[in-house]
Amino acid sequence: MDRNAPLKIFEQPLNERIRACLRLDHLFARIDHHLESASRNDTLCTVLLLLEAADVLSRIDIKRELIKELERQQGRLMNMGNAPGVDRGKLDALLAQQNDLIRALHGYHAQPGAHLKSHELLNAVRQRASIPGALCEFDIPGLHYWLGLPEEQRREDLDTWLAPFGDIRAANELVISLIRNSVDTMSVTADEGFLQQSIESATPYQLLRVMIEDDADLYPEISAGKHRFTVRFMTLDRQTGHPRQVQEDIEFRLALCRL
Repeated sequence: MDRNAPLKIFEQPLNERIRACLRLDHLFARIDHHLESASRNDTLCTVLLLLEAADVLSRIDIKRELIKELERQQGRLMNMGNAPGVDRGKLDALLAQQNDLIRALHGYHAQPGAHLKSHELLNAVRQRASIPGALCEFDIPGLHYWLGLPEEQRREDLDTWLAPFGDIRAANELVISLIRNSVDTMSVTADEGFLQQSIESATPYQLLRVMIEDDADLYPEISAGKHRFTVRFMTLDRQTGHPRQVQEDIEFRLALCRL
C-alpha cells in the first residue's frame, strides 16, 4: 500500500463518550459545508443540522463528558512532560488551551442548545421536520419568509444561533484531534477481506481508524467489543444495495487510538 496515496478514512468509536463526540463533529462539519453557500436550500440545511446537533446534545450531558475527557487527557499529557523529545513549549500551550476550555465549560450553566427551544420559528421547524415533505411553504410560511431574507440577515441569525455552541465545539474538536493523532498507523492485511484482532481489555482504547486507498472499490464494516474487533471489507451492488464480502486479501492501514 502506497503511504503517499490519498486515503479514505473510516472510524469506529470504542466507547459512548467518543461516539457522541464523533456525531457532533460530523454535524458541525456538515454545517460548515452548507454555510459556505448563501442559497435558500443550504440555509435550510444549516438550520436542520443545527436542530439535529441540539437534539444530540440534549440526549447526553456532553458538557460533563467533555470536561471529564479534557481532564483525563490533560493528566496523561502532564505525565509526558519530562519524556525525551517532548516539545515543552507546545505541551504548555496545549495544557493552557485545555485549561481555558475546561474553565469555559464549567462556566456554561445552561443546557447546550437550550437557547433554540425558546425560538418559536425554530420550534415549528423542529416539530415539522420529521414529517416527510412537511416543510413546504403552506406548512411553515414564516420559514419561507425568513429564507427569502437577504443573505446578511440570515447569516446574522445563524451566527447568533451557533455562537452558544462555540466552546462545546472547540472542546469536542480538541478531544477528537488528540485521540486521532495519539498513535501512528500500521500496515495490516485482511485475509480474504476479513481481520479479527484481540484488544487488551485493560488498555483504554477509544477509537479505531481504518484507512484504505481513495480509489479502492470497497469499504470496511467494523465491529468492536471489549476484547476484540473485526474488520470485514465489502463491495456494494449499487442497483440492489446488497453488500458482499470481498474474497481477496486487502492491505490497509490501521490505527487503534488511545490517549
